[in-house]
Amino acid sequence: MRRRRFIGAAGCALAATAGCLSGSDDATPTDSEGSGPDDGTPTGTPADDPLTDAGCPSFSDSADQTVCTHTDHDADVYPTVSDRVFAPTTDDDSVELLKIQLHNEGDSVFGLNPYEWSLKRQTGDGWEHVAPEEYIEPWYNLAPGEAYTWTLSVETHPSPNGDRHTSITENLDAGTYAFQVTGIADPGSDNGTTIESIALFNLERD
Repeated sequence: MRRRRFIGAAGCALAATAGCLSGSDDATPTDSEGSGPDDGTPTGTPADDPLTDAGCPSFSDSADQTVCTHTDHDADVYPTVSDRVFAPTTDDDSVELLKIQLHNEGDSVFGLNPYEWSLKRQTGDGWEHVAPEEYIEPWYNLAPGEAYTWTLSVETHPSPNGDRHTSITENLDAGTYAFQVTGIADPGSDNGTTIESIALFNLERD
C-alpha cells in the first residue's frame, strides 16, 4: 500500500499547482520501536540528553527500516538535525531555525514526497500528531550524494522554499518532538526499500 501511494504521488506532481492535496494521517501511533538500533544511549551522548528515553520510535506500518538521528546506525539514507535542544525566542528581531536534513549516501536515488512530512509530540500516552493537516503530492528523486533540507521555525520568516529545501512554520509548545519522513530507496526497481527517517529534538519555550 505504501509503495502504491508513493508511485501515485509521482503522477500528482504535475497537478500540484492545481491543488492536489492529501489529508495527513492523524492517527495516534504506538510508541513501539522501529528497526533502528536499540534505545541505549549512543556513544558520545551526554547522560542528561533529553532524548535518551525517547528510543527510536516508528510511525509507519510499511517501513522496511527506521533510522533515527540520535541512535547509532550504518544506513546509507539517514536524517540529521542541527540541534537536539531547540530553544527559539520570539521577543526579539531574530528568527531561529532548526535544520533537519535527509542524506542519501547510497548508490541509487531515493524517492520521496518532501511535503509528506509528519511532526509528532511525545505525551504520557505515546506520540500525538501535530502537523500537517494536509499536503500537496509532488514526487522528488534525491540523487546519490544529495541532501534534502527542512527548516523549522516557530514564527514566520522570509526564507522561501527552493530546490531541495522546504520551510516549515509551526507555533509549537515545549516538549519532545519527532519529525518523520518516509521514502523509497531505488524506487524504480522491484525490490525498493521503504525507509522511515526520524529526527528527534527537544523544544524549549520561555
